Amino acid sequence: MEIVYEQNYNPKTADFTPILRAANAKKPDAIYIASYPNGSAGLVRALAEVGTDAKAVGGGMVGLQFAGLMAGLGPMLNGIANYDFFVPEPTMNLYPGASALIDRYQSKVKAENLKVDALGYYLVPWAYANLDILGQAVEAVGSLDQVAIGKYIRDNEFTSVVGKIKFGKNGEWERPRTLVVQYQGITNNDLQQFATPGTRKILLPADISTGDIQSFNSLRK
Repeated sequence: MEIVYEQNYNPKTADFTPILRAANAKKPDAIYIASYPNGSAGLVRALAEVGTDAKAVGGGMVGLQFAGLMAGLGPMLNGIANYDFFVPEPTMNLYPGASALIDRYQSKVKAENLKVDALGYYLVPWAYANLDILGQAVEAVGSLDQVAIGKYIRDNEFTSVVGKIKFGKNGEWERPRTLVVQYQGITNNDLQQFATPGTRKILLPADISTGDIQSFNSLRK
């Protein structure tokens, strides 16, 4: 793909419309955004204000997975494609332990009025699994020897709330499970819609896909 525009932004940037207008002037087919929460929210708002003719928009936008930002941005998210780790789509029943964990988490957050992410999809299942794997390795090795623990984790398969996990020779998951999702059908700023299927369609991995990518502007009407 030919890169027609590339621009970094200062983390303190408040107005992203100049960057978006400059990108639009190059008439891109796709806009890839790599951003942290403040930038992610600011760029989504800029897209709502300025618009774009690009057919695909999104990328590695950290923060759009958080309950507070999703509720705050609401329909402005429609059409954006982004990475995620767990969403309430029916094919995610592949990880029944994760669904049960999230139910327990959400109940506790509500009952105790905790000031944390209200939904917990993004971080809770994998954070739990990370510590679970470490605990299983410590028990199997029988000590806190880091070299032995590391070797055991590299050489063995684990079962946790996100199913079976095994690491490849490069240290990454042997079977990649990072999701690519697209925000679709968001009608208002009600947080609960993000706890139901359909608002974040899974595009990849293909074996758990729940929808096909749609052009950015076709979902903005």
